[in-house]
Amino acid sequence: MAADKPIRLLSKQERQDLQTQKGAQAWEELQPKWSAVMGEGQKGQNQNSPVEAGAGELREQQNQSQGQQQNQSQSAQAAQKVESMRAAALLRVPSLERERPTRRRLIGVEATIRGFLWMLSLACVIFYLGMASWDYSHVEVPELQGLSTEQAVQRLEEKDLIADITIYRSSPYPEGEIIGQTPSLGERVQRDSVVELVVSTGLDGFEIPNLIGQDQDTALRTLERLGLQVRVEQLQTEEPAGTVLLTAPPSGTRILDTSDPDEAHITLYVATHVLSAGLVDFRLTGLQVAIEPRYTLTPAGDISFDVARRLSSLFEAADADVSITRSSREHVLEQDELDSRAARLAPQLHIILTVRDTGPSGVIVRSADDSEDSTGRLIYQRLLDNQIDASFVQSETFGMAGISNSVEVVLGNTSHAEDVNRFTETFWRDHVARAIYMAASPQFSLER
Repeated sequence: MAADKPIRLLSKQERQDLQTQKGAQAWEELQPKWSAVMGEGQKGQNQNSPVEAGAGELREQQNQSQGQQQNQSQSAQAAQKVESMRAAALLRVPSLERERPTRRRLIGVEATIRGFLWMLSLACVIFYLGMASWDYSHVEVPELQGLSTEQAVQRLEEKDLIADITIYRSSPYPEGEIIGQTPSLGERVQRDSVVELVVSTGLDGFEIPNLIGQDQDTALRTLERLGLQVRVEQLQTEEPAGTVLLTAPPSGTRILDTSDPDEAHITLYVATHVLSAGLVDFRLTGLQVAIEPRYTLTPAGDISFDVARRLSSLFEAADADVSITRSSREHVLEQDELDSRAARLAPQLHIILTVRDTGPSGVIVRSADDSEDSTGRLIYQRLLDNQIDASFVQSETFGMAGISNSVEVVLGNTSHAEDVNRFTETFWRDHVARAIYMAASPQFSLER
């Protein structure tokens, strides 16, 4: 079966041209009838002409004009009749425009309205849930100005916010008072956002806070926010690693101007692990050791206490009973008080650690016993063997009642730059502590 030819719709112009062509064909069919009508009219005129001619030439002239008018009227009527016939022929030409059926709506008006209302309701629910979620994840910044630093930090923690403290120096406001905050009161921010606090130091500077027992990272952030330059030193101790043991200058020291290099530096001493038993060379069970670190502030901190900590760790690892005669917080103690504490311990070995501000540079070992096998001489020789600049001084007046084996080790002099530089070296301090331990231990070891 042959395939149907595709139907092509005519354009508007093509339809008009086709109608005009159909009209012309209809006119050609009506033209003979038109000619017949016109012939009858002419025949009537010819039949009337002899009658009028018999009436005379004069009457013909009088009626000539009237005949012309009648002819014109008849011609107009004939033309009107032809035009009507032509129009009728055109009306019989079928229209090529196809009437298109009315399309049925796929979705009714009522369904459209219901769909719109449903979408609007869904949008409202989504907006409400989004606002609720946003409201939970955001908090309002509280009023902090006028509070103390501790109060402001606590209030921010209650809101799950983090305080970032900036110090405003030489302020007329009381020390520790919050004098500014960013963001301001009432602003909504995400939880765990940082709120910047401006803290007044007053007109007289600020005091170094007590950081002992805090972890290293927390203490560092606190000191850096105060505008201080921090140096971290490690001490071998039984405290958990990273625990702050002391600061130099100590807590409570007032800092007036952080732009002054002499005031802006602070040393943070933190705990590290105790030396393992595998590094211990002696077994000193039952040995009573008293270590007396006399406080002297140096640019590197409390050097005598630092060396005392390291030395204590070595003796304790060898199972000796070690006592340090002052704590890291005790900085202002009379020498008589320190000596009295040492005497009450009745130690078999008494080691004094000091730092001087006058005299020669280098390490000085001082003892009342000048014999070759005395503890003072052995420490002096061990220091030299370890490439440490040292000297020995024998003093008959040195010593304390009730303590037979007492040695003083002067670690250096703060008036000499080379000594101050050595104080800052962790390796040097550990080297000195190990030299003292290795020199004093053999005579007391149970495995000699």
